[in-house]
Amino acid sequence: MASIYHGRGAALGIGEESTWGTAVSRVNWRPAISSNLLRTVERVPRPNMRTGAAGAMRRNHYTQADNAGGGVSIELTYENCGMWVKHLMGAAATTGSSPYTHTYTLGTLPTGLTIENVRGSGTSEVFEGCKVNSGSFSVSSGGVMSLDMDIIAETSATRGTAATPSYGAGDTAVLHSHAGQLSFNSANYDLVDMSVTVNNNLTRRQLLGSAVTKEPKRSDFQSVEMSVTLEVEDALYQALIAGTQGDAVIAFTSGSLSATFTLSNAFLTEASDPVTSAGIISQSLTFVGESDGSDEGLSIAIVNTNSSATGG
Repeated sequence: MASIYHGRGAALGIGEESTWGTAVSRVNWRPAISSNLLRTVERVPRPNMRTGAAGAMRRNHYTQADNAGGGVSIELTYENCGMWVKHLMGAAATTGSSPYTHTYTLGTLPTGLTIENVRGSGTSEVFEGCKVNSGSFSVSSGGVMSLDMDIIAETSATRGTAATPSYGAGDTAVLHSHAGQLSFNSANYDLVDMSVTVNNNLTRRQLLGSAVTKEPKRSDFQSVEMSVTLEVEDALYQALIAGTQGDAVIAFTSGSLSATFTLSNAFLTEASDPVTSAGIISQSLTFVGESDGSDEGLSIAIVNTNSSATGG
């Protein structure tokens, strides 16, 4: 009889690859909110007309593609999420001395990650050649900020005995109650919720010689946007009409720890505030970040006591 597994204890361990697609040890671990990383093998009929001896059934097939990847979700914490943020954004730099400021900016993506997907109380599966295609930092009133990412991987190893995660020191979640106000165009606003989404626009590269992808590359421009909900502000509707542009900044703070999101050269592409009830009118806004040749559209500055941008 097959074993019964539970999702309790699910975790994600990662390590930075020096050569894309060559697995390395997992040095950073985070408990998972969810993960659907898996292999999807596409097997299709061969195109010839051969049938069975007595019927109309096909007799053969082949592997068209062997894909790996999927979505993962973790809590964003002030400590120990830096490696994830770097591989979503592209670049990381550290300044200061305890507390340190780690600044993550948009740029060329690192070589890749090896990800071990510990499937709760069951087995684990190790994925190599992992690139972060897109990711969103999201939090709403009453909640914990999550980091949700879409992963493209080269392949994975056979599932085996689950590793025992080794979590780093520090596990301070970024909470809704830590949020300051959104600053834009010399004014400040209280938010109901917010999300910041980075899209790296990666694509798989299926080439002759293998059923798995070559190293994923960009198929379009990198893009970033911030979506927020707040109690209606006519000034922001006017900013949409006027095409007002400037930095949109929001900081989360817990004691000496902080995470500051700066959407550079932001402009509004949506300001929706329909009247649907007798209650408070809400407004949904979408800001888009843009490069000016110096600031590349988004920076995230995380302050903690870890000396490494990828450890912290």
